[in-house]
Amino acid sequence: MIHTVVLSLLAGFAGLWIATEFIPGVSFTGDIKSFLMLGGVLGIIIIVSRPLLNVFSLIIKLVILTVFVLAGLWVLDIIFPEFDIPNLFSLLWTGLAVAGATIVLSLFGRGKV
Repeated sequence: MIHTVVLSLLAGFAGLWIATEFIPGVSFTGDIKSFLMLGGVLGIIIIVSRPLLNVFSLIIKLVILTVFVLAGLWVLDIIFPEFDIPNLFSLLWTGLAVAGATIVLSLFGRGKV
């Protein structure tokens, strides 16, 4: 936890310094104390926004995985006559089931559960 906080604060300071030194039009005219406060506030914003980004990225991953699974299931339904998905509703539920199982089992594979 402390490691993440320190790295986020350092990222705020470093990013602002790089921007003020190398990006045309970006400037800072205050003293070092103001710069440290500015970088600290930016670091706090990074710390707070990281969990939100993780949630949004999980939702995006679920949607993309589900779309690919649906396309794959549709192709399998066409290629294999033994496999039958009768309608779009069944296809959607099957896709969600496969995507959900994939995500849960991938967590076991990474040792996160």
